[in-house]
Amino acid sequence: MIAIQKAIDPQTGERFSCVFDTETCLPVEPIQRYINYCRRRQLAANTVFTYTCRLVDFWHWLEDKSLNWQDVGLKELADFVNWYLLGGEVEVISEQVREVVSKRSPRTVNLAVTAIQGMYEFHTVEGRIDEKKFTQLAYGWGKRGGFLRGIVKSSPERRKRIKVKEPKVFPGCLTDEQVAQLANACYTYRDRLIVMLLRETGIRRGELLGLHLVDIQDFDSRGRIRIVRRNNNPNGAIAKGTEREIPILHNREEVQETFTAYLLEEYPPEAEELGHGMLFVNLDKKYAGKPMTSARLNQLFYQLKDRTGIEAHPHLFRHTFATRMLQANYMDDYVQQLLGHRSIATTKDIYSHVLDEMSLDTYLVGEEE
Repeated sequence: MIAIQKAIDPQTGERFSCVFDTETCLPVEPIQRYINYCRRRQLAANTVFTYTCRLVDFWHWLEDKSLNWQDVGLKELADFVNWYLLGGEVEVISEQVREVVSKRSPRTVNLAVTAIQGMYEFHTVEGRIDEKKFTQLAYGWGKRGGFLRGIVKSSPERRKRIKVKEPKVFPGCLTDEQVAQLANACYTYRDRLIVMLLRETGIRRGELLGLHLVDIQDFDSRGRIRIVRRNNNPNGAIAKGTEREIPILHNREEVQETFTAYLLEEYPPEAEELGHGMLFVNLDKKYAGKPMTSARLNQLFYQLKDRTGIEAHPHLFRHTFATRMLQANYMDDYVQQLLGHRSIATTKDIYSHVLDEMSLDTYLVGEEE
C-alpha cells in the first residue's frame, strides 16, 4: 500500500506532499518525480495535491490488479476509468446502468485521467516510457470541425482517447439586486469590499485572500489590482492561474470609497506590527491583524446567508462576473485574461455554452419568478 505524507522543504520552508510505500518506507518514484516536476512548474498547490491523490488512487488499482505501471495500455486505462467511476466496486457495466450507480463525478474521473496521462507524458520525455506507447495510450486523431472542416486535411486534431462526458450545467449567477443585498448586509467596510471586489473582478478565493497591500497600490490612481502568485502567504492562500492586472470596469468610485474607508477606519495597527503586508485581515480583538483565512471567508458568507437568505460563495461571484462580461459582448480572449485562464478553451468550455443555451435576461427573469 502507498500513502501520502506531508513534508517541509528545508531550504524554502514550503510544505509539499510525499508519496511513500508503507511497507518499504521509500518514495513511490514514478509519482514523486512527476509531482516534483509539477511543483517546479509552479502549478497551484491545490492542483498538485489533487493530482497526487488521483495518482495514489490509480496506484492502488495497479496494486489490486498486480500490474506494473509501465505495462499499462489503452485497455487497462479504460478498465481503470470504469472502476474509478463506480467507486471501485464494478468492473464492466453498461452505459445506462453507469449513469445510475456512478460513485464519482465525470469531472473527478477526467481529472484522474489528466493526472495519469500527465505523469506518463513526463516519463515519456524522461525516457522511461516509449513515446509510441504513450501516444497510443493518451491520444487519438479526430476530424477537424468548425471553419477548418474541409480546409485542413493533412493535420487532423489530436484528442484525448479516454474522456468521460461531463454534463453541461449552468453554474449559476447572482442578480444585481442580490449582490446589492449582500453588500448592504455587511457590517464592516472590509466585508463590503470583499463582496464588491468579487463581483467586479471575478477573482478566485485564493487570489482574494492572497492580495497584499502592494498589489493594490495603483488602485486609487489607475483602478487596477494585481494578482501575484506567492507560495509563502501566512494564511496559505495561493493564486491559481496566470499573474495579471485586473481593471475595475464598473462601479469603480464606489469600490475605491469602500477601499479607502477600510484602510483608514478599520485596518488594525496590529497588522502593521506583524509586517505580513496582507490586505484582508481579521478585525476582532483576539485575532486582530492576522491574515484572513479561507475558513473565516466561509463564515462571512454563512453570516450573509442568515441575514439575507441568499446562498453565495466566491466562485458564484466569479461565474456572475464572467457571464455578464460575455453577455455584454466583451471578447472571449479578454474575458480569458481577466479570469486568469491559461487557455481560451477553458473559458469557452465553462462559459460560452451558457450564452448558446439561453440569454442571461431569460435566466434572471426565471430567478425572479
